[in-house]
Amino acid sequence: MSLILVVLLLIAGFAVDLGVQRVARTDAQSLADVVALDLVRDLEGRTVAQIGSLQPAADASRDRNLDVAGFDPDDPPEITSIELGELDDLGAFVAGSTTAGYDPQTYVPTAVRVGVNTDVGFAFAGITGDDEGEANRRAVATADESACFRLGSFIASLDSRQSALLNPILSALFGSTVSLTAVGYQGLAAADVSLLDLVDVGGLNVGSVDQLLALDNVSAADLFLAAANVLDQQGNAAQADILRALALKLPTPTIDIAELIEAAPGSQAALDASINVLDLVTGTVLVANEDHAVAIPNLGISVPGVGNVAATLTVIESPRTMCGPVGTTNETAQVRLTASIHLSSRLLSVPALGTSVELKETDLTLSFDLGKAIAELTDVNCPSGEAESITVDLRSGVLGSISLAGSLGVKARVDPVGSLLNSILSLLNLGSLLKPPYLTLDSSVSLAAGAPPATTYDKTGLVVPLPEGYETPTGSGTGDVLQPLSVTPVVNTDLVLHYWEGLLLLGQWKERHLTDPLNTVFNNVLSPITSTIVSSILNPLVQALQDQLVKPLADLLGLQLGGADVFAVPTPTCGAPRLVG
Repeated sequence: MSLILVVLLLIAGFAVDLGVQRVARTDAQSLADVVALDLVRDLEGRTVAQIGSLQPAADASRDRNLDVAGFDPDDPPEITSIELGELDDLGAFVAGSTTAGYDPQTYVPTAVRVGVNTDVGFAFAGITGDDEGEANRRAVATADESACFRLGSFIASLDSRQSALLNPILSALFGSTVSLTAVGYQGLAAADVSLLDLVDVGGLNVGSVDQLLALDNVSAADLFLAAANVLDQQGNAAQADILRALALKLPTPTIDIAELIEAAPGSQAALDASINVLDLVTGTVLVANEDHAVAIPNLGISVPGVGNVAATLTVIESPRTMCGPVGTTNETAQVRLTASIHLSSRLLSVPALGTSVELKETDLTLSFDLGKAIAELTDVNCPSGEAESITVDLRSGVLGSISLAGSLGVKARVDPVGSLLNSILSLLNLGSLLKPPYLTLDSSVSLAAGAPPATTYDKTGLVVPLPEGYETPTGSGTGDVLQPLSVTPVVNTDLVLHYWEGLLLLGQWKERHLTDPLNTVFNNVLSPITSTIVSSILNPLVQALQDQLVKPLADLLGLQLGGADVFAVPTPTCGAPRLVG
């Protein structure tokens, strides 16, 4: 019996002392975590030589946090090691001194590993034979540079053209009439709401930015009202009233906040991020209509000789703000626009043939693919501890292309002279004709026009200066999203040659149908007509649509030929600390 009691006493002693040691390990880990986070803040993008010894800073951090970590100030644990280094591709700590070509004069560490040791006395030393035990713990912290950025913004170049274009587009996306003035749009473009304010004031029932970014199935109207509450707090009552009015126009779409702004886990930049109010409005309705074709019945575009221009906008991919460390990628919005154009009938002079042709009224369809560029954050430049610029690399995804389809009814009579007459005589094997021949055309001319997607590009090192880059885009393209149009008309019927056969009084009119495009007569008649249609009708039409529709819409989306508009979003962070091990 006494032996059993001794065994039980030994087991109890071990259990108690192991529990004490486990508590000591937990306390040591907490202290190591705090010290590592404090030390990584001191790196500030400096070299090892510039940083010098971190031991005094580590001891000071330990002493400040003894009570919090549960240690006796009279018996502090020991900081056993401080290592400067970096994280490898798998996230494991690598001491800088072990890297190839290490030089403390040039090596810039981005992570710190701290070791902490403490001793704990055992209550049952007389039984277990051990007076004390050790607790050794290590912590790794890294200092990430992070930033929020977006490609394209409705605040860019918001002039009268874009303002006029926004009303019909937003009316279609909202499903009800939107009729803001240019001043109203510019007021929204001049206002920002921070994510923290949306948490604190918005009324979305979230307690942190992380919870806000994780919200899904949020009513678009509720989001507008939350932003309006923030604007009220800022004293921007006019913009708040506009948002409330827009909220009433929305049906009941829901969105995920991450479709508007997405952050990498632990991104410090997201905590300080703001979102432009106009981008909030346009981004929300684009997200709500993603993968849907939205009819825009009247774009208000004025093209001579053209009636109403209606369009269908298909949102393939909506724009969003991305927040994260170096390596974070983002994309422009991608939309497809199809315009339906009604051309009225008209007479078209063809000087090369000395006549006019009648063009019948018809409908044409033009499709514009405005799609996308991709950017990767490659650097947050912090020479003095505050971000002075961000750097991105741009590459193309799908770029703009254009296609035109339709047919024109063409009716004409041509009285040949000169070389054309000689070609007809040669065709008929005649030296001359008693009565002048003539040609008639009453056919449908099919039009196939297009511009191929732009060539791909890959541009590195695009620097976005701060704070200018919050409102002024940094671009790298030509400014035009589409390449020149090439039109290829195809005639679907024949050209009729009318000629007199026989004697002057006893002969008769004959017809000969010319259908071979290689035939000299066919080519000499059709080429001037189709060239005139292209130069006088189609090219001005396409140019007007590009000027009044495609280019303003591309500007709003931040798209360019061979590039994109890059905006920074307040405020990048330099060396935001986080624990990684």
